[in-house]
Amino acid sequence: MRRRSAAKLRALIVVVAGAVALIGAVPSVATAATAPNVTFAASSDDDFGIVRIGASAEAGIAGLTAHIRSYATGAEVATVTSFSLVSGTSQNGLFEADTRVRLDQLGTYQIDVDAVDSLGQRTSQPSAGVLNYVIQPIFSALSFDRTTITYSRRTVKVKGTVSGKWPTDGLLRPISRMPVRVSTIFESFVDVQTGTDGRFAGAVTLNQEDDLYARFLGDSDYASADSQFQHISVQPSPTRFTIDVTPRQVKLGQPVTISGRLTWRSPDGWRPLPNRRFGLLECDGPDQCPVIVDVPATDADGRFSVTSVPYATGYYQVGFVGQDESGQPDPFLSQVLSTAPVAVLQPARFSDFTAARNESGQVVASGHLTFDNYTPAFIPVQVQYRAPGGSSSWVTVADIDNANWDGTGYGFSATVDEQAGGLWRAYYPGQAQQFQTAVSASVKVAAATP
Repeated sequence: MRRRSAAKLRALIVVVAGAVALIGAVPSVATAATAPNVTFAASSDDDFGIVRIGASAEAGIAGLTAHIRSYATGAEVATVTSFSLVSGTSQNGLFEADTRVRLDQLGTYQIDVDAVDSLGQRTSQPSAGVLNYVIQPIFSALSFDRTTITYSRRTVKVKGTVSGKWPTDGLLRPISRMPVRVSTIFESFVDVQTGTDGRFAGAVTLNQEDDLYARFLGDSDYASADSQFQHISVQPSPTRFTIDVTPRQVKLGQPVTISGRLTWRSPDGWRPLPNRRFGLLECDGPDQCPVIVDVPATDADGRFSVTSVPYATGYYQVGFVGQDESGQPDPFLSQVLSTAPVAVLQPARFSDFTAARNESGQVVASGHLTFDNYTPAFIPVQVQYRAPGGSSSWVTVADIDNANWDGTGYGFSATVDEQAGGLWRAYYPGQAQQFQTAVSASVKVAAATP
């Protein structure tokens, strides 16, 4: 056996190592991109003769072909091969045809789509969508003789023009001798017909605020369409409440009579609103009406009269929300509030009163006031004296600015230099429209001892 030389052995090792390095340098096979996906196909919203396709591809859409087929026969009647990206990206976007479809007959057609990505991968999507190859109605801005209705003027006249965009060439032409429906949300509709120039006019009578619009119903050759909506508001007729309270000032627990009349301004002047229910509240401050007195109704002449016992100084409020005689809302009658004041004098009384001389001969008068539901912020008290004899009158000999609470009542005290004998009492002057006056029992005090 021959021996290999050391030089040859080293050369062989180099060749083998190079081969191993080459084997390690061979690239791995890349994962293939996903095939194209067609999400939809349809007529363009703006032009029914233009095909619009939604498609995506990981490698990017490189080409689209739309095959237009008859639903009746299945035959291909047109092919569209040129598309441009109008939104999104080539990986996921919306593509629109660069040329329109030209067909001999209007109607609906099936769209099959072939999609190719930049790697040459192809996807065929049968029945990807529908080509709505019909005339597209377009309304001009509608005109209205009024956008506000009243009690006596409830009819709204509408005028407009409807044109059609033909899918064959994309041109607008008047839609003549075709029905148009003048519609509302809540009321009945009115059907009219366009003239040779596409113009139409109609009128609807409304009984409440509503939205008014025109509708083209469509058929096999025409799509349906709605115009823009116009809101029609209501201008209600003014209503008026007169209200009076008799008497306007009472002591707590005494009744008053609330009376008045509800009228509205009709086309013939102010007239009564008979048999209308309304709310009657008792209030003791702005937006503070805790007592629902009644929910009465006006009589045949629109008048009312209610007896009530008020609990505090404030006012009575009547409110009418606009209703017919059956109690249903009447948008042609405005809401109205009216008020009339009432004063309720809360009770005040002296629970005790004493008057006697002290060691210096002065008269010390003292006592307590009490109140029921409410208490004044300030409680002035007068100490009064009357000399003996029937012709003399009460004279205030001491003024106390404020009686203070001492646990048993609102206490007061005054010391008066008065040597003569006579009668003594305490007097509370009350508070206008809030508290009654009060007088204590009389106490006889003898003359001072010389």
